[in-house]
Amino acid sequence: MSNKLAPETVDALIDKLANDDAFRAQFMANPRAATRSLGTADPAVESLPEAPIRRLADKEVFQRSGATIRQSLISSKFPFEPITLEINR
Repeated sequence: MSNKLAPETVDALIDKLANDDAFRAQFMANPRAATRSLGTADPAVESLPEAPIRRLADKEVFQRSGATIRQSLISSKFPFEPITLEINR
């Protein structure tokens, strides 16, 4: 199984993290379940953690830096990078 998230999963994930407060709360509670709910049938989603996360970048960061985040995630070997990804403002 590939550890890389599929581009369509990354696109849906960034969109939801940039715009949807309810999804952001779900993602913080359980990244795997929240990402699975996007319905992309991406097997790499199963590699995401189920444990809650404490911090998530503001929606504005995802809106401003979506292309940079997308490129990082698509080229990453680790699907859980959005949890620890730091973007310089």
